[in-house]
Amino acid sequence: MAASVDFDGDDDLLLLGFHGFGNDEHEMIRIIDALYAGTGREPNYISFRGTYDRPFIGNSYWYPDGCGVAERRRECTRVGEAVVKLLRSPVYDRFRKVLIGFSQGGYLSYRMVLEHPDVFDAAVLMSPSFKGEEDAKTIEGSTWFALCYGDGDHTIPANDQRNAREVLARTGRLFHHICPGLGHGINDEEIAALHSWLFGADRA
Repeated sequence: MAASVDFDGDDDLLLLGFHGFGNDEHEMIRIIDALYAGTGREPNYISFRGTYDRPFIGNSYWYPDGCGVAERRRECTRVGEAVVKLLRSPVYDRFRKVLIGFSQGGYLSYRMVLEHPDVFDAAVLMSPSFKGEEDAKTIEGSTWFALCYGDGDHTIPANDQRNAREVLARTGRLFHHICPGLGHGINDEEIAALHSWLFGADRA
């Protein structure tokens, strides 16, 4: 993982980054930096690298591509337990903890809130995988969610995208944004929408 945390600063947000398949911790650092652009503040973050490395071609992932639902959930549970254990340190007590994940990392972030509903203030899910969550449990706790997809995203099937929206909307704490013309990626419009949500008057 890579981290930059000012334990004595005024900013009480701590962003916890989880990258997509075949990337590494620097992906989420770039996104976090973009979200903070124009704020005059430096982000506090811990950005994690996936638990599996891709042989020969590099970079990492959180669970094997094409694995079943049970295996995917099991891998997410392992990561979630390790992250929550880290955050139990008293040095993190003052921070509001915000998960932010893209694709695989978005699904991982969702599972972490589901299994640890009282730990995270918010979760930003960018183009999350959501396969196998048709029987999703009610999400307890008070975590706020932001869910973003591009309307040209064919990597995540439309049914999975719709299920993600329905599952998260049931919490009553969902900000949902669709980016016109965007595929399975991230663009300036999505960053701007998430910036407004994250730093809006009710969340700043």
